Amino acid sequence: MENIFKDLPLHHLHTGKCLVTKEPTLVSTILGSCVAVTMYAPRMKCGGVCHAFLPSAQGGYPDVPSYHQECRFVDAAIDHLLSGMSRLGARPEELEIKLFGGSASLTLPHQNAVPMGVGDRNIQVARQTLEELGLTVIKADTGGRNGRKLMFLSHTGGVWLKRLGKVPDEHGSYNPPQACNSGFEQGRA
Repeated sequence: MENIFKDLPLHHLHTGKCLVTKEPTLVSTILGSCVAVTMYAPRMKCGGVCHAFLPSAQGGYPDVPSYHQECRFVDAAIDHLLSGMSRLGARPEELEIKLFGGSASLTLPHQNAVPMGVGDRNIQVARQTLEELGLTVIKADTGGRNGRKLMFLSHTGGVWLKRLGKVPDEHGSYNPPQACNSGFEQGRA
């Protein structure tokens, strides 16, 4: 199989980080209870993605280190991402928004997911923040018990997602990880 991405720079997006770029870039990140929001402006052919791990900057997290990490919190990361896209000339109404992650991946197989665990709260805050900003999610893959590997093409908005690990379903059966394509072949979802 030909590697059609070999000429693109690869950026590994770490937890608590954001990337907004006009340069065609392949961005890779791994999600558990964290969420990633992607924004793509078709007119500008630019995009951005964040990898946030706590729901809200107003949540009061005394045990979280105080070093500066603007994309640590979901609400602040979305604001930062939108500001970066605006600085590149993108208008909010033209943005294609996608949301991923927020799994209960730390739950043991014999346990039920904790009601409103951090993954669920991350999803809830992401959806609420996006709605408050007037932004509509056009594609989402959230929740569940599997972590996810996400690949984002900044210049097309395309996302490739692979669910990670073997996690038993509600009947105790193990299902293989699933890959779902959100637009790489077509250029964008």
